[in-house]
Amino acid sequence: MNRLLSLALLFLLTVGRAPLFAASQTLPLDAKGSSLTFVGDATLHSFKGEAKEFTGSATLDTEATPPVQKATLRFKTAALTTFNDKRDKNMRDWLKVEVHPDVTFTLENVKLVEGDIQKADLQHPAKFTVNGVLVLNGEKQPFGGPAAGWREKDRLIVTGDAVIDTLKFGLPQIRQAVLTVATKVKTSYRFSFALPPAYTLK
Repeated sequence: MNRLLSLALLFLLTVGRAPLFAASQTLPLDAKGSSLTFVGDATLHSFKGEAKEFTGSATLDTEATPPVQKATLRFKTAALTTFNDKRDKNMRDWLKVEVHPDVTFTLENVKLVEGDIQKADLQHPAKFTVNGVLVLNGEKQPFGGPAAGWREKDRLIVTGDAVIDTLKFGLPQIRQAVLTVATKVKTSYRFSFALPPAYTLK
């Protein structure tokens, strides 16, 4: 989960201001329209994984530019899978899922780098830098990077790639016989947030 994520995030993009509505509104995560995948590099091969259970929300602040600056994402460690039962068991032991049942990302600020947040779409997304805090294995570390976003009807879409250095979070490198797993995990994310009616595209 280094440009993660954000997470994540999110935030990114949006939408103009609506003086007739509350200055701050919560945008719930649409889990069905969201995804987080990861790739681990190991001796002689790589393996793919996916987060199967996560929740979150972003805050729409009409006084901010861009209007989404804050968000929180939470991933269940026991629901991470690499689609291999034995490998998943080893991964969950490594992550100590009973002690640390969640990975969380908290978005703290977003800066527009390029694009028009009003007109951004899939072909022409707005580009941002996002920064926040990632909590993994009970360890907190600054986390951020580039992300892209746009609106699709009544959804705010945020995408990006991230690299998590697991050593920074106190997780030991996995070494088993001739197998060594790289400590940097590459992730790709797509987060979808439900927009209030005033900010949806017709």
